[in-house]
Amino acid sequence: MFNNILVKSKLDTYSWLKNNVISKYYSLIHSNKKKVLGSNNKINTIDCITKKVIFDINGDNNIIFVDRNTSLNKVTFFIRGSGHKVYIGKNCTFNQGTIIWVEDNNCTLFIGDNTSVENAHIALTEPYSKILIGSDCMLAYDIDIRTGDSHSIIDIETEQRINNAKDIEIKNHVWIAAHARILKGVTIEENSIVATGSIVTKSVESNAIVAGSPAKVVKKGVIWNRQRIYKSS
Repeated sequence: MFNNILVKSKLDTYSWLKNNVISKYYSLIHSNKKKVLGSNNKINTIDCITKKVIFDINGDNNIIFVDRNTSLNKVTFFIRGSGHKVYIGKNCTFNQGTIIWVEDNNCTLFIGDNTSVENAHIALTEPYSKILIGSDCMLAYDIDIRTGDSHSIIDIETEQRINNAKDIEIKNHVWIAAHARILKGVTIEENSIVATGSIVTKSVESNAIVAGSPAKVVKKGVIWNRQRIYKSS
């Protein structure tokens, strides 16, 4: 038993070293850029493939953790403020210039395993905002997901701001088609589909298709698959 544990330990060490070498090689030849100002900021992408990734951080105690076998291609992490946490799970794929934009303090972005993103602008603004994206989600290109409006709208009578940020949750196995907009306060339940060009302003039930501006349910009782399925002859 001890020998088996020793062998597994050696294999795990070899795998870690191999992935570390590959990650550093890709980082070197594909011109990743780091501009990090502040103290105690941590970036972990050791077991990943990164190509032309930009880490632009100004603040303290921020954490970016990307789990193993994830591929980041032309992704920008723009972080301003302190105490932010960005976690991207295993076996994810990001392509074509995705921007992860985080401002203020103590925001959280969590993306689960096996999720793919072609091109998205994911923005967290205002303290303690959260965007949670589940596992095996599929995001197409020109996707906009944001917790806040970035500017203030004031009620003239009360002189109070009326457009505070709200969290967003996209649960497991959600397909978001091209040009969609997911606005603050929305929860999209599992197995749902957001159609092309939709603006989602209200939460979406599971196993549904929503479409339009604002998005409304157009079909219930569905599920989707990444692969094309044809009728057998």
